[in-house]
Amino acid sequence: MPTTSPVGSPIAESMKVLQITGPDTYHIFETAVPVPAANEALVRIEVVTTCPRWDINMMAGRDMFDYSQPPAYPLEPGQPGHEAAGVVVAVGAHVTGLKVGDRVAALEHLSGPGAYAEYVCYKEPELIRLPDNVTFEQAAPIELLKCVLLGMSQFGDLRGRSIVISGLGPAGMLAIQLARIWGASEIVGVDVSQTRINEVNRLGLGAAVHADELGDRVFELGYDCVGAAASIQSLLGRVRDHVVVFGVLRDQVQFGPEQWLRGTKLEAYRYRPFERRDRKLLLDALAHKGLNTACLLTHHVPFSRYGEAVALLKSQEAIKVYTYPGRDL
Repeated sequence: MPTTSPVGSPIAESMKVLQITGPDTYHIFETAVPVPAANEALVRIEVVTTCPRWDINMMAGRDMFDYSQPPAYPLEPGQPGHEAAGVVVAVGAHVTGLKVGDRVAALEHLSGPGAYAEYVCYKEPELIRLPDNVTFEQAAPIELLKCVLLGMSQFGDLRGRSIVISGLGPAGMLAIQLARIWGASEIVGVDVSQTRINEVNRLGLGAAVHADELGDRVFELGYDCVGAAASIQSLLGRVRDHVVVFGVLRDQVQFGPEQWLRGTKLEAYRYRPFERRDRKLLLDALAHKGLNTACLLTHHVPFSRYGEAVALLKSQEAIKVYTYPGRDL
């Protein structure tokens, strides 16, 4: 029989979960709802969104970080879903900071079953409790916001600085907003997709132009959200002080005498543990009226039609696709 939490939310005995088994091949199957370990919370997933690079590559037969290798099929059930928000429905004996009924979002989920499922177990530090005025849809991309925030913090104080952000997909759209919130004096987003440029300008997220239209403009800082050599090389040619590469780098980049003489710093995104002060910074950004995360969720596709979601990402018709695992199977 299902159990019921103190807030009246039933916990089913079984759940649906998506599993990618090969290139362009997936199925949705029924399995037992997991039982949280002592240091885990069981979360009923209310909203989960795609992460374009992960979803496209896993369905295309490419490893996320080494295109010459396929992923280890079949993927863990629910993977690569990792941007999700939901409600805590059970907690392990050693969990002290969360309780049943808490609204939460995933900060990370590095191993085990993923969030393309109705229920997922998370270790307590992998979750962040949400303010009441933040919707599940606003919170679902919080894992990406966390990563972008960590990368942008590598610049130090942005106040009064000029910055160019290359790549106006989900990460770039968040970066351009964070730069404004954190006080950058001049912010320009660039892309080679006119569709993405038009969308950023339409939403009023910041100034966006085609990469070919930058001319000889020079900036103090550069943030790459593409990972392509051409994008990074372009930044190195027009950034004086500091370039951070957030995108997954796949090609060789030339750092030459010009950059050395200028004293330009080229730095990879540095993943690090998320500390208490980072959580406050993240929640402050999420609550800021100048940050729009919901605009990333451009298309809704039922859970059972995951292949359509990936096709929307590949065509760049969608920025992110979201689904409600428990409601629209």
